[in-house]
Amino acid sequence: MARVRFSVPQRFSDLDLLGHVNNVAFLVYVQEARLKLLSRLLGDRLFRMNHVVVRNEIDYLRELSLGLEPLAIDAWIDRIGASSYTIACEILDPAGEVAARAKTVLVRLGESGSAEPLSAEERDLLAQGLEVSA
Repeated sequence: MARVRFSVPQRFSDLDLLGHVNNVAFLVYVQEARLKLLSRLLGDRLFRMNHVVVRNEIDYLRELSLGLEPLAIDAWIDRIGASSYTIACEILDPAGEVAARAKTVLVRLGESGSAEPLSAEERDLLAQGLEVSA
């Protein structure tokens, strides 16, 4: 499966005082695409798996303005570690140009609240979204 394209709606509340999409709204778009990707890869297991975001990074490449059409966001699994995994996203502007690139690191937590290794099944499910560089 690797890279998957999702549509994410824009809201008037995404705008800053200058009429641009606020930097925080970019992370909301990334979150929506991340949840859609994980739902597709993990199915019902998503709601039984305790994982938390431990890092977000984003590179803003071009400004976005409010549009009537939803934004396109490509999302994929960038890396799978022992107890963590990274999801990468590209937010596209209406012309199809990359407006931002983001990566989010998530860690699997056990009953005690400490990092716990991903199960073999979880690793296999996440690997379906892994994009391998050529």
